[in-house]
Amino acid sequence: MSSRPDIDPATQLRAVEILRTPPEDVAGVEEADRALEPLERVLPATHEEPLRATILSTLGLLRLARFRHSADRDDLNRAITHLAEAVTAQLGRGAHGTPPALSASIPNLISALHTRAEVYGTTEDLDRAISWGRHAVVHLPVGLPQRAAALASLSSALRVRHEHTRQTHTGYDGDLTEAIELGHRAIDDLPEDHPRLGSTLSNLGSAYLLADRAHEAVSLFERAVGRARATRDTLGRARTLNNLAGALLRAGRLEDAQRAYEEALTAFRALGDREGAERVAKNLTVTRELLEPAQPDEQRERDGEEKEEKEEKEEKEEKGKGQREGKTEPPSPTVGSYNP
Repeated sequence: MSSRPDIDPATQLRAVEILRTPPEDVAGVEEADRALEPLERVLPATHEEPLRATILSTLGLLRLARFRHSADRDDLNRAITHLAEAVTAQLGRGAHGTPPALSASIPNLISALHTRAEVYGTTEDLDRAISWGRHAVVHLPVGLPQRAAALASLSSALRVRHEHTRQTHTGYDGDLTEAIELGHRAIDDLPEDHPRLGSTLSNLGSAYLLADRAHEAVSLFERAVGRARATRDTLGRARTLNNLAGALLRAGRLEDAQRAYEEALTAFRALGDREGAERVAKNLTVTRELLEPAQPDEQRERDGEEKEEKEEKEEKEEKGKGQREGKTEPPSPTVGSYNP
């Protein structure tokens, strides 16, 4: 990056450092802001390619990472804008092979589009994500972590599309079958410490839940929660805990589901995500109702039975006490006999 008189040298140096080693994830909003600030200052003064596309791609990645902590939709929208512009510029260059920058930009764009489709409940972004996912699977080299990330996003987008179309009775089972297959391929290809592993496990768990395989879903969600904690993905942990609780409920583990919902509720409230907190609170209320004692009529019947048992026990004890004290019971009349 050449020296620019309108930008102070410290900002330029910091921007260069971030571009050389872009963070794959951030620990929180403040860390994201520290990385975003210098790049956003140098972008308007940068017009030459491929540098501008590289800055845009990195800004998109950072905005997407910030969204996972902030749940701010503006972060998500800006991430998509930056990444779409970066991919367009990189494809427009017409370079031979697959440029490393493009290998990173495409999976990040797929992930951002898919995330926005889930947040807003729209299908346009979902279809765009699936289209880019198929493009990435065909054109990105096998064994590249970015290709595995693209597989993960494609798997998740197919699962969400199946869910949406099933609600309108236009579902295609092939989407769900492909989502499960691609999810396993992505997990096998992603390194154990990859920041996308947790979300990939969670998305695959959701696919298994749609396929009515709750026990397998629970196992995947538990692994995903562990990854979210390890990477300090606050929003991812909150969402995955909610998913885990739902799977536990379907598996008949009500008490475990209640604990997971309670932890998810605390996480959403800490994020200030009101919508997420309200959704989890409703789920938690339903779970607590399932754990409550029997209905009033059943409870009264049970109380009556317990009272009768108690009275019979007290009567036996009283008779035993009378016999020990030498008391005799009067003879009972013989029914049907008569003595003049």
